[in-house]
Order: sequence, then structure tokens, then C-alpha cells
Amino acid sequence: MSQEVDFVADEAGGLSRPTSAQQVAAHIRRMIFEQRLRAGERVPQDEIAAELRVSRVPVREAVIALDREGWVTSRPHLGAFVNGLDENSVRDHYELLGLAYGLAARRAVERGSEDGVTTLANIAKELQATNDADAFSALNTAFLRQLLLMASSRRITAVARVITTNIVPGNFFAEVPGAIRIHKRGLRAVVKALRAGDGPGAEVAFVDTLRAEADGVVSLLADRGLLS
Repeated sequence: MSQEVDFVADEAGGLSRPTSAQQVAAHIRRMIFEQRLRAGERVPQDEIAAELRVSRVPVREAVIALDREGWVTSRPHLGAFVNGLDENSVRDHYELLGLAYGLAARRAVERGSEDGVTTLANIAKELQATNDADAFSALNTAFLRQLLLMASSRRITAVARVITTNIVPGNFFAEVPGAIRIHKRGLRAVVKALRAGDGPGAEVAFVDTLRAEADGVVSLLADRGLLS
């Protein structure tokens, strides 16, 4: 499921608070999202460090990470320059999220316990009962944390750490129209498959849900004029 809040997977298989560099990266993504930084413009690293009251080190680390993600291009001796977002990359981002968490769901069925599935179902029940974006986001984090713990795989956790990043800054469920409705529908399918011991079915449900959420993100970015 889409996890656009600023959390990353930790070594224990859960989700932990971001580092300073990750927070700086989130700030720069928001600047791009809000068009305070536009395609082709140089990332003002010194200004960002001063604004956030951090050293240049986490800013440099953030730029390196954003370069890997495709948000910016670093040019030797010149700095980092903003890239435009493109639809294919946005859709691929959510496809990869779906595949990663889908694999976690399949492994959770294979390696987890009945009690673990019950815990996931209880969290999902709370998710279904709320339309408050902040509460929904916190519960989604709890759901993903439990799922990764049940998958019991350092490799899946490592991949989740790399790709669980923000295209839509802030609370994904508040920013993307219809995201809560799509997420609820997807969770119902995921939990149904988990309860049935159907790992492949849970995997497919994750991928389908993230594809549907990608449609909403693409529409949002297009409306804001952010797609190149």
C-alpha cells in the first residue's frame, strides 16, 4: 500500500523515523511539488541548509539520494539541477511499491502466524472505520510495519527502505483525491487473501491497489503542471 508518510523500513522489519538527510530530501521534494523549484533550476543547497538549520552534510546526502531517485541530476562542479517528473517514472514507482509490499504479503502468509494475520486484520478494521487522513496514515504505517515483521526478510526490508519515498509530499491520503477510498478497497482484498492463506492473491491485490493509486497521483501532478 502506498506509504507516503516520512517513514522508512528499519532492520527489524518495521518502519522508523527518518534521518536528517531523509527529512531534507522530503523538503526538497516538497519544494519541487509546490513549484518553488522548477525543472532545470539549480538546487540552492546552502540556502536549504540555512533554512532548515542543518549542516551541508545532510543536504549533500539528500541530493545524492534524490539523484538516485531521478528528482535531480548532479553535475560535477556545477551542483544539482531539478528534473521534471514524467508519467512513466511515477507509474513505475508505484508499481515497484506494489511489487515489494506484495512480496512481503506473500512471505507473511508463508512465514507468519495466525496471530499475526489477526493483528493485520484488526489494524485494517480500524482503517476501514476512519476517513481522517492523519489517523489513516498512522494506521497504514502500523499495517506495513506488521507486514514487514511477518515477512521476516532483511532483503525485503532493505528494498522497502530504498523505495518507500515521497513523490507526493506530506500526507499522501490528504493530498491525493480518492486515495483513502482506493486504499480501503485494496486492503479489503489483501486481508481477505491473507485470511484465506492466499499469498499470491494478497500479492496481486497490493499491485492492483498501487496501480490504482498511481492513476490518482498522475492526475494530481498533471493538474499541477508537474509532469514533463
